[in-house]
Amino acid sequence: MPDLSDDIFAETFSQDPWWWEAAAPVEMPSTEISQATDVVVIGSGYAGLSCAHELARNGTNVIVVDAGSIGIGASTRAAGLLSGRAGVSKQINLEAAVGADQATRILDEADEAYEYFQNLIATENIDCHFQNVGRFVGAHTPAAYDKLAKKADEYNSDSRGAFRMVSRAEQHNYIGSDYYFGGMFTEAAGLVHSSLYHRGLLNLCEAAGVRFLPNARVEVIESNTPRKRVHTSQGVIEAKDVVLATNGYTDKSAPWHQRRIIPISSTIVATEEIGEDRVSALLPQLCAVIDAKRIICFARPSPDRKRILFGGRARFHPITTEEATKILYGQLCEMFPEMQGVKVTNTWTGYMGFTFDFLPKMGEHDGMHYAIGCNGGCGIVMMSWLGRQVARKIAGTANRPSAYEAQPFKTQPFYGGKPWFLPVVGNYYRFRDWLELRSVRHLR
Repeated sequence: MPDLSDDIFAETFSQDPWWWEAAAPVEMPSTEISQATDVVVIGSGYAGLSCAHELARNGTNVIVVDAGSIGIGASTRAAGLLSGRAGVSKQINLEAAVGADQATRILDEADEAYEYFQNLIATENIDCHFQNVGRFVGAHTPAAYDKLAKKADEYNSDSRGAFRMVSRAEQHNYIGSDYYFGGMFTEAAGLVHSSLYHRGLLNLCEAAGVRFLPNARVEVIESNTPRKRVHTSQGVIEAKDVVLATNGYTDKSAPWHQRRIIPISSTIVATEEIGEDRVSALLPQLCAVIDAKRIICFARPSPDRKRILFGGRARFHPITTEEATKILYGQLCEMFPEMQGVKVTNTWTGYMGFTFDFLPKMGEHDGMHYAIGCNGGCGIVMMSWLGRQVARKIAGTANRPSAYEAQPFKTQPFYGGKPWFLPVVGNYYRFRDWLELRSVRHLR
């Protein structure tokens, strides 16, 4: 672990996401809610805005409700990592979990979602620094390399061959470090400026006539009636349909869903500018590098390719921003020793929504539609896609059911929405990662 005795914080250090320098959450005026609407969408992230836009552009009256400013949650805090099938089932053996046929449908639809995302960016001229540059997943041990090889076989089961293994001898083509023992590379992945993409969706919604009710916390949702009633801190909205798109910020206003979502915080640091040459030396393909540990970390170039954005799970219990920054900085310098002495300009945190089977979910329960559970790594693409799929289901324009709609949405005994078990499970996984890393330290 590098020496952190020196000050690593830049003079301009901020706890706001670095993305907000280009596109901070918008303070929008509240809409008039005295009249009923067709659909209320709860949550103004990627899923909520994608759903609202798809509905509004087809003539549906929509109000988007958020407890805070529009986009204040995870969508303007995300790392900006994009993928299709590479982000959906990385934590599980998908075929063993759902069967071969359903696994194929899930992976194929994930690829379709990524294609849709790319088409949306191009068709709607959303300026969000989209780059289809691929992704490298590093193996922290030789055994992890073997597991990645099996995962590559699973991903390549349709003979597309978009995933290939990279030996340790050739990994310098993807990462300027000896930290890994080779890894897996896929071309079907990319990067985006997460907040600018969100701003693009917001602009599309405004142009389509979507109305917004920010700073209105939802208190009660009456959804088991022909006319739904959403009780907020600013009043009651009546609607034909309600869509829940709150992901890691799902709360007690939707208790059934809250018991099925595990909110896990993820922290990201942005370094000061180090120049394009140094960034290219560390990340030669200018793509994201993610490791295969149980408690992952990742590195990516900023859109201007002048600094590194580095993120992960700093801790599974509350800690200060200073402590989180030092933990991630230490991990950054372990991966890239050359970064020792580079200062941090921003550190920020957001909540991701995990499900117990690690698969995204869409569907309907007790008269309320939902698109939640991005599980980290696929949120931008998958939440945009599932938000649109929910809208098409409501409008009756879907040409087939989504593969994610058919999946069970389970909870666990004694879980009510507050993940009391995370410190225990997280520290156990971290300990296992530490043991594995310790066992191969002499090989580095």
